[in-house]
Amino acid sequence: MQSMSSLGELFKRHVTMPLENVRDWKPFQIDALGLVTLLGADEVNQSVGTLQHRRFTEYLPLLAAFVIAGDRFVTEQPGFVLYNLTDGITSTELKGWFTRWLMSQRVNNATTVLTWRTNDDDKTWKDSVAPFLSFILVMPLLVITVLVGDWYGVGNAVAIIISIVTRVYLLSHRRKVRDLDAKGKGVVDVKELCVIRSDGKMVTCKAPQSVLNTFVKNSKVKHEKAYHFARWVCWLALGVHMCILGMCSLITQIYTVLLLVLSTWWFTSDFPWDMGRQVTTNLEGSEFEETEISIPFNGDWSVKQIDHPTKEETGIKDGKVEWKAIDKRQYAWARLNLDDGAEEAMKAWNLFPIESKSENWLKVYKDLKKKLSGDDEKRLATPTTEATDGSRPISAALSTVPFKGAGQPPATSGASPTPTLTGDASRTSSPDNPERIPAVD
Repeated sequence: MQSMSSLGELFKRHVTMPLENVRDWKPFQIDALGLVTLLGADEVNQSVGTLQHRRFTEYLPLLAAFVIAGDRFVTEQPGFVLYNLTDGITSTELKGWFTRWLMSQRVNNATTVLTWRTNDDDKTWKDSVAPFLSFILVMPLLVITVLVGDWYGVGNAVAIIISIVTRVYLLSHRRKVRDLDAKGKGVVDVKELCVIRSDGKMVTCKAPQSVLNTFVKNSKVKHEKAYHFARWVCWLALGVHMCILGMCSLITQIYTVLLLVLSTWWFTSDFPWDMGRQVTTNLEGSEFEETEISIPFNGDWSVKQIDHPTKEETGIKDGKVEWKAIDKRQYAWARLNLDDGAEEAMKAWNLFPIESKSENWLKVYKDLKKKLSGDDEKRLATPTTEATDGSRPISAALSTVPFKGAGQPPATSGASPTPTLTGDASRTSSPDNPERIPAVD
C-alpha cells in the first residue's frame, strides 16, 4: 500500500493534466449522493419491470440502481385480477412484468381491446442506436475526469458503466425466460380475457394460450449463479458510486447528476417513438374518432390496441352529426357476445349485477348484445362461421378494424378468422331513432 501511495504522489508531482485547474473550481457545493441513489425509485421500478425493449434509451444510466441490484423490478403487485372468459377461470397471481406492462399502457376505463399477433418487424438497424447514444453521453464523463485529473471521478464513471452493463445483462435473462414461455405455433387457441388493473380500469385481451401462460407462470431464470453474480457486481458498483461521488470534483458531480436525471426521465417517460409504438387515429369506417396502436411485445409477438367506446349522437352542428364517447363496462361485455355459461361465470365473479335488483341494466345489456351480435353481422363483408368443434366463436362485435397490411384478426380455438366492423356497427337505438339504444352502465 505504501508503494502504491508513493507511486500516486510521484505521478501527481511529475504529470500535469491539461484541465487540472477545472478540478479545483468550487464556487459552491452540492450533496448529490441522495439524488442519484434514491430519486426516481418508483419510476425506475415501473419502467424497467415492464421488460419492454427501448429503441434509444435501453443503455442509458439510471437513478436508483438499488432497484436493479435488489431485483425489485420483478416482484408481484397486488390489486390485479384476470378473468379467463373462455375457460371460466380467474386468477389474482399475475406476474410482476405483466402488471407493470399493463399499467404502462394508456387505456380507456373499459373499452380498450388488446390483441396479440405475430410480429414481422425488422429492427436490426434500430438495435444499434441505443448503445451508440449511450456511448456519446457517458464517455464524455470518463474523458473529462481523466483530463482534469479527477481520479475519484474516473472511478465514478466506471461504476456507472458497470451498472449499465449489469442491468442490460439482468434484463436480457428475464426477457429470455418470458419469450421462451411465450413461444407458440402461430395465433392459435386464442383466449378471451378481461383484466382489471389496480386502478380499476378494465382491459379486454385476446391472447394465445402460449402468451397467456407467461401472465401467470412461475419461471426461473437460466444460469441462476451467473444471474446472482451479476446482481452482486451491480451492488458493488452502487457501493463504489455512493462512496466516491462526494469526493469527486464539482464539475464531475454536476455532469453525473444531469446525466442520470435526464436519462432516467427519458427512459421512464414512455415516449411512443422510443417504445416503437405506431399510432393511427380516425380509423376508416368509424363514426367516432378511434385510435389504433401497434405495440412491440417481443421478437415473436406484437400487440394491437384498439380504443373504441360506444357512440351516442348528441345533435347536429353545421350539418354534421356530433358524437359522444361512452366508455362503460356494460358495452365492453356486450361486445364479447358471451354465452350462457360465460354469463353465469360473470355473475359468480360479481361482474354482473344481481338479476332481481338490476332488471333495467340486464335488459339494456341484452339489447346491446343482440344489436351487436345480430345487426352488425349483416354489415360484415364476410360472415362469421361457427366453430366445428362446438366451441363458441369470438363475437363479430369484438372484432376491430385491422391494421393496414395485416390479415384478419385471429379467432378462438376451433373458430374461423373473425371479420371486422365497418360503417356504423357501434350505433345503438333510442325512441327517436329505432336503431339506437341508450348505453348505460
